[in-house]
Amino acid sequence: MSLFSALCFACTCGSAQAQNTSLKLTVTAHDQNRRFITPWHLVPANKLTPPFVLRDTETEKPVPCQVYQDAQGAYVGWIVPFLEAGKSRTFILTQGRPQVPPPEITVKQDPGGFLSFQAGGREITRYCFGPQFAKFKKPFFYPVNVQGVSITRAWPMEDKAGEDKDHVHHTGVWFAHGEVNGKDYWAKLPITHKRIVGTFSGPVLAGFVAENAWGDDLIETNDIGIYNVGQDVIMDFSTALKAENGPVHLGKTKEGGMSVRVATGITAPEPGRQTQAGRGNGKMIDSDGNKGEPAIRDDKATRKQAAAWADDYGVVDGKTVGVAIMNDPTSWRYPTNWHVRNYGLFAANAFFIQGEHNMKKGESITLKYRLYFHGGDPIEAKVAEVYAGYATVKVEAQ
Repeated sequence: MSLFSALCFACTCGSAQAQNTSLKLTVTAHDQNRRFITPWHLVPANKLTPPFVLRDTETEKPVPCQVYQDAQGAYVGWIVPFLEAGKSRTFILTQGRPQVPPPEITVKQDPGGFLSFQAGGREITRYCFGPQFAKFKKPFFYPVNVQGVSITRAWPMEDKAGEDKDHVHHTGVWFAHGEVNGKDYWAKLPITHKRIVGTFSGPVLAGFVAENAWGDDLIETNDIGIYNVGQDVIMDFSTALKAENGPVHLGKTKEGGMSVRVATGITAPEPGRQTQAGRGNGKMIDSDGNKGEPAIRDDKATRKQAAAWADDYGVVDGKTVGVAIMNDPTSWRYPTNWHVRNYGLFAANAFFIQGEHNMKKGESITLKYRLYFHGGDPIEAKVAEVYAGYATVKVEAQ
């Protein structure tokens, strides 16, 4: 069971009598600046039992935390907005309840067949899966609202003036693959919603676990959490694909991956063309400095290289915004390659360059990503520091 799966089944029932009254939790130092560190630490039942209050020893202020319990104890999670290179940060965990309950990020299931994520009086995004979305052939997130604008193309879910109407299968934020036992689950065959296993909300994050079926070929289990980080959006994905009924061949194809269809302002003219009506002035860059969709024989481009993260950014409704897809170091086939196109497709694809993969019956692979939807360009949004916060987290307890 993953972290988010466990959160779906969190409980507040009694546990063993704790022997301590407090616990020091230190987020250890790293050689890079880090932002939006999201530590989780298991507190053994014989050390301390919830409810918990967490306090930052540097500011002496309470820090919102979220808890779930399992047989070994209680996991506590929180957000560290920033930690300078070479610096650690210590927090004190005690038993008790906060005097003022912190604001929460919530997820609620709507009768219309979607989950709505909300915080601070605004809707962050929707996970669409109900019968009325069946024509789109797979569950997806739409819209994703960042800094007051939607960073995803509206079509085909909505008809918005000025948008291209190509690729009807590009729906907001989604995951799919175009070569599964010779079948196309990218553009032709449906990925069918089976069930929402559970949902969770709290001051740190909200999320859910869902199961989908790729015909009789694969069972997909998505563990998804959205963190409470203000006007930006951080979404963590853990997607497990299991060969439930027999062997599965996952073919080499550019058509697939953890995907975002970006708004028109983040698109760009095709390589080699100076102007193109209806396109934005978007730009792409990856963690190694490679830029854009390649022109012929240009290997120093985002689309050609494997990288820990890549970012696509531009101007939407007068605001500079972007999205970074970040690959967890423990993800299958890390670092991923990228299928990114100036017309608006932005995808992390572990098969495009690295090639096919065969699974025996019962085998599975798990791909892990953080999507960071942000205001500003990658420098202003400190994307490299956010990735460092995602990829390098260690907590020591005393």
